[in-house]
Amino acid sequence: MSNDYKLFIREVLLSTGELTREAVIYYDGYEYYDSAPLGATIGLKETQSQNYSNNKCVMELSLKKDIINLTQAKFDKEVGKKFDSQTSTAFSLAYLKLLAHKKGFNEKEIFKYISLEYKKTISSPKIICNVLSGGKHAYNNLAFCEFMIIPKGINTRQNIQIVSEVYSDLKSLIKNELGENHLILGREGSFSPLISSVEEAISLLDRAICKRNQDKCFIAIDIAANNFTKKSDENQFEYIVNKKNYTTNTLIKYYSYLIDKYPSIKYLEDPLHENDIKGWQNLFNKIGDKILIVADDLTVSKLLNLKKYKKCFNACILKINQSGDFTEFIKAYNYCIKNNIQTIISQRSGETDSNIITHIVVGLGGHYLKAGAPARERIIKYNELLRIT
Repeated sequence: MSNDYKLFIREVLLSTGELTREAVIYYDGYEYYDSAPLGATIGLKETQSQNYSNNKCVMELSLKKDIINLTQAKFDKEVGKKFDSQTSTAFSLAYLKLLAHKKGFNEKEIFKYISLEYKKTISSPKIICNVLSGGKHAYNNLAFCEFMIIPKGINTRQNIQIVSEVYSDLKSLIKNELGENHLILGREGSFSPLISSVEEAISLLDRAICKRNQDKCFIAIDIAANNFTKKSDENQFEYIVNKKNYTTNTLIKYYSYLIDKYPSIKYLEDPLHENDIKGWQNLFNKIGDKILIVADDLTVSKLLNLKKYKKCFNACILKINQSGDFTEFIKAYNYCIKNNIQTIISQRSGETDSNIITHIVVGLGGHYLKAGAPARERIIKYNELLRIT
């Protein structure tokens, strides 16, 4: 291989119509590139994207001696010195692809390289599919953010078929019971009917499941409680759900009620404000043996937060652009595995046409892939999963 190379940044579209950055490494006649997604629900601990990823920084990086002959960890460290998390994520993933190619793996075999390089066992993950939206992902008055399903199929093909059928049956239910004007799609391609009752949303989803896939799915809910916290200070939190005020304790009781009423609910993500730590611990002690209590805003894919709050949850969302690069992401992932925390490798609500997270979850043998609705741009991740597992 030659030593001719070039690093640069270009802008590409997100699924939301916004722009994000795509990092490109041109080397030996090939372009290795990837891009960073952008979320709508952003935790207080999450680093915000900045616009200082300019051409001067890229030039300085390009001129650094042997920049494309570094290990992943050393490359990520150099990138992290110069760029915000969006741009460092994009460069880190582009470099991951370059390293894979150097080892003889093509773009459809990135998962094999990851498995080999990080000594993991390849496996097909369970999928968590968003089919009905509220909160900041929708245009209705639902407090909770995502109403999802986890199919119980024996392989990827069965799981995708179940997801496709439930999505279609939910569309029919909404059209027949609420009217065509409720067939609105949210940020991730899931339906966002103009309703405000959490229980009405769960009922719609439960009945859609029962049409053709009774007992073949669990229900998962991304609550995103930061978004409906009315008052928060060090000692007291107030929440508004279904136009009712809840304290931490009464909201925990409400969750227990929902789980009793709908036994298929096995997953609650960000059920309380990220600073309501005592509430998290109380909730986990009460129902953590029954369902997955999932941290996202609480931990934002950072190793430090995982260690600090590990007694609050038994599953964790991992997003590469929160970690800032692949090296930090791997550190967070390995900590979860070592401590028996279920890993959920996730997209963002504003997505690109990259399929890299599918390769990452398969190559690492991760527990779950969370990739949005089985529609629009989200099918990129699901179709790649069908191809490689």
